[in-house]
Amino acid sequence: MRFSRSRIIKIAVTLVFLCCVLFANFIAVRIMLRYGVEAYFYDKLLVAYTVGGTKGLKMELEMIPLTDKNSRESMLARDFAAKLETLTDPEAFLKDKVQKTRKMVYSIRSMRSAAIVVMLIIFGWQVFKKPLNIWK
Repeated sequence: MRFSRSRIIKIAVTLVFLCCVLFANFIAVRIMLRYGVEAYFYDKLLVAYTVGGTKGLKMELEMIPLTDKNSRESMLARDFAAKLETLTDPEAFLKDKVQKTRKMVYSIRSMRSAAIVVMLIIFGWQVFKKPLNIWK
C-alpha cells in the first residue's frame, strides 16, 4: 500500500498536533507540579535557614512529615536530612536548588506555551484550508 504525499503530510500534522496536545495538557503539567513542589520545599527550607540558622532548618525538617500531606515533600525532606550533614554551606545549596527548580518550571511553562501556539496554528490552518460551513 502506497501513501500519497498529501496523506503523509496529513498524518504528520496529526501526529504533531497529538504530541502537542499530550505535552501541553498532561506531561508539562505533571513536570511543572513536580518542580513546583521542589521549589516550594527548598524555598521553605531557605526561609527557615535565613530566620533560624541551622537549628531552624533542622526544626523545619522535623515538622515537614508531621504537617504536610504531600508524599513528594516528605521524600525530599528525608533526602535533604541525610544530605544536610555533609553540606558545608546549606544556604548556598538551598539558593542554588531554588533557582534551578524555578528556572526549570519557567522553561517547561514556555515549552507548554509553544506547544499551545503550535496547536493554534495547526487548528487555524485547518479552518482556513477547509472553512466551516456554519453560515449557510
